[in-house]
Amino acid sequence: MAIWIGGLVLAAILYAIGPDRFFGACLDLVAGIDTWFRGVVAALGAQAYGVVRALAIAIYLVFAVLAFAGSHRGYRGMGALIAVTVVFLALVWRPYDVWPVPIGRWMAALILSVVGAVVMSQRLSGTHPLTGTPSGRSDRPPPYPPGGRP
Repeated sequence: MAIWIGGLVLAAILYAIGPDRFFGACLDLVAGIDTWFRGVVAALGAQAYGVVRALAIAIYLVFAVLAFAGSHRGYRGMGALIAVTVVFLALVWRPYDVWPVPIGRWMAALILSVVGAVVMSQRLSGTHPLTGTPSGRSDRPPPYPPGGRP
């Protein structure tokens, strides 16, 4: 039944457009859809650039705060903070260039910041980054006296 209805709809479209202009109308429809799609992608691309930059900077700052908090609790965090900062700046800092940094570099900086923030969060929460099981430092004393023999 759907095939018969489709055929009747096609006949109505052919009659309205004209059988001799149907192929041209189909090409115009495809060109219109293509133009609309390219416009949407361009608009979203311009907005996405700002969103990715803002997220990268914000998540980097979250990572920096977590690294400081981890270092105050005795975890290794300053080395990671220095390394991530150097790589982050190498990716996005271009003070004398006329053109803005490509979005791919900002995406890489965002991914770097997210990974660093997740690792620092898991260090502070005491869970292993991959398994989620408790690990790291323990509040319990060692089973034997420090400096002594077991």
